[in-house]
Amino acid sequence: MRAEDVPRVRIAVIGNADVGKSALTVRYLTGRFIGEYRSNTDLLYNKTISLDAGLTEVEIVDVYAGNEDDFPMEQVLWADACMVVYNITDRISLDYATKCLGEIKALQNGPSAYLIGNKADLDHLREIPEKEGAAVAAAHATGFCEVSVAEYTPLLTKAFEKLIIDSRTRPQKQIRKFSVSKMLGTLIGSSGYGSNRNLAINQGTVIPCHKGELHKTRVLKRRQGFMATSSL
Repeated sequence: MRAEDVPRVRIAVIGNADVGKSALTVRYLTGRFIGEYRSNTDLLYNKTISLDAGLTEVEIVDVYAGNEDDFPMEQVLWADACMVVYNITDRISLDYATKCLGEIKALQNGPSAYLIGNKADLDHLREIPEKEGAAVAAAHATGFCEVSVAEYTPLLTKAFEKLIIDSRTRPQKQIRKFSVSKMLGTLIGSSGYGSNRNLAINQGTVIPCHKGELHKTRVLKRRQGFMATSSL
């Protein structure tokens, strides 16, 4: 299949600060856990994956959690699907996730969504019962699961793949623009901007993307050698 014939799915990962969006995204893409990480900008990832339905180019934007009262409309309108994340030990994070699900549902021809409760390994600090998260998801007609990105779980992969498969069946939306300014290398200890290499992972590639408009296909390559320690 020619690269231009591979269908593309765009996913926005949204949620409050400290819910683990970056760690969750990198865990899905590479199988690795990066620990706590906080960015002051959106992060864009690109990966070509192989599913039963065929190859799919997946673009994932990890949306910066700035003002907790803000809804990332621009990023959501860009996306075909949204992964909405909250922290099971932080009730405010579920309040924000619930607000986001409501905003998404209210959009005409808006993206599909999936709700994830992260940090399930911290059950001793839990503020939100699992059944409450499930009820919020049911009220907004979305999928739901709890995960701990600190530990490998196939539930996370299944959640992303559900969004991807569902999005492949929907008409591809017109590309909308917004800017990003970080790259995957930053998350795994790289420093500086330079030339790069594609990262082969699980029959696909992960490409750190240059800052700029999301619809552009140019990427800035880096020399940092980054290999996944386990496949997805």
